[in-house]
Amino acid sequence: MRLSPVLTRLDLPVAELSALRLDGDAFALDEAVIAVDEPELAVNRAAALAGVFTSRMVAELDTALWVYGCLDRPPAVHTGAVRRDARRRLLSTLRVTLRETAVPDDEITELAGIRVTSRPRTAVDVALLDDVSPEREDAVRELLRAPVIAAEALTIALQLGHTPGKLRAVDRLRQWCVSRR
Repeated sequence: MRLSPVLTRLDLPVAELSALRLDGDAFALDEAVIAVDEPELAVNRAAALAGVFTSRMVAELDTALWVYGCLDRPPAVHTGAVRRDARRRLLSTLRVTLRETAVPDDEITELAGIRVTSRPRTAVDVALLDDVSPEREDAVRELLRAPVIAAEALTIALQLGHTPGKLRAVDRLRQWCVSRR
């Protein structure tokens, strides 16, 4: 039986994962390990979250930016979203902060069995934040390099209804799209 290129504590005990790293056969990918000859693709980064995220959670914000390769390192504390009806069964942990959300299913992508906000929705969610660090801004600019993602992000933002911070988010997205590096 061939093992997955990304292994979590769901696949092997922590001691064996550590031994793979010490032997030089794998390197750390958040709480998982990935074979040294495997590329660090979005699907592999998402697979690394299998031991942290459940099927009801959606990886978002910095976690999604990391999955898409826009941040070099995973966040110390991942951010996940849950639907309102699931919140009473799920609690934040030391590794994941959860918040309620109403993200439509068509703005969620599934990678390696992990649900992640789509690239355009991730850009919108960051633009909606009160405070956006320069690192986050650069990461979103990276996401918005593809014109189709930039256009879809603006469409999503414009259709948010009476969401607090909507106008600021639309302005930010327009600025980030125009001044892509």
